[in-house]
Amino acid sequence: MKSSTQLDSVVFQLTPTRTRFELVISSNGKTEKVASGLLSPYIAHLKTAQEQMSKGGYSIILQPDHCNNATWFTKGTIERFVRFVNTPEILERVYTVESEILQIEEAIAIQSNNNIWLSTGVEEHHVKPSESIEGKRATPDSYEEKAIILYAPDAPSPEANGSAVQKGNPKVQLLKVLETRKTVLQKEQGMAFARAVAAGFNIDDMAPLMLFSESFGASRLRDACVKFTELWKRKHENGQWLEIEATEPLAGRSDFSAMEKLKGALSGISENNGKTGVELSTGSLLDPGTCKLLPSIATCFITLLITT
Repeated sequence: MKSSTQLDSVVFQLTPTRTRFELVISSNGKTEKVASGLLSPYIAHLKTAQEQMSKGGYSIILQPDHCNNATWFTKGTIERFVRFVNTPEILERVYTVESEILQIEEAIAIQSNNNIWLSTGVEEHHVKPSESIEGKRATPDSYEEKAIILYAPDAPSPEANGSAVQKGNPKVQLLKVLETRKTVLQKEQGMAFARAVAAGFNIDDMAPLMLFSESFGASRLRDACVKFTELWKRKHENGQWLEIEATEPLAGRSDFSAMEKLKGALSGISENNGKTGVELSTGSLLDPGTCKLLPSIATCFITLLITT
């Protein structure tokens, strides 16, 4: 049968122990076996199967309401359902990555606000009334004071000092790591979309799968299809669809570099008794909002290191 063939019924033919099955589809008097294996995963996914199993017997029949023209009840829909039961991550990974991206973006927003305060503090520290080598002038001219800034020839410039402070600050390092992690997750999400499409879960196939789910009580499949569709629409409407880059080995190198930076940024973190933040070795404080996100961020990077 073709994938688009509309079916009359789908039957789980059970073994005498009722633990294994053969899945047989039928259309216009023709039958075809499309799957076989353990029954328990399908029972967990199908409310209709649970109800029929409780009544006894050695078969589970899926048949749509004859009052409606069930054009969605096709061989292709059944094949996708079987594929989802075997590997639900094929759809779910797309939006679980999205939740990780949102968490990283929240941490980036917190750190960016902290860095604005840091930059302002460094600038105020260095911008002071200048003094000449011979001594302070009695009535300095405001324009001359802005135009002439005298300092020792070997002393580093204020701009260089500010850059060095920010470069060596764990918050700045952590912000760079978070940005890198966000880029990695966006690429991973793009690949998850591509894998789902390659497995036959195109956006046009979501509606038939949702109708199948509503008819036979496949709630997990329905939720996955709804979230997949909503995310797909949002990414396309906002122009955020991410193309897969061919330079994955280079991405792997940047991931390793990001992990090393994370180790350096988090190595100075210690418990600070009696305070609401986490004190770093430099004496600066991470606010409580960022502290709450640190365990999940670290977990993300540990997972990244293992997978790469």
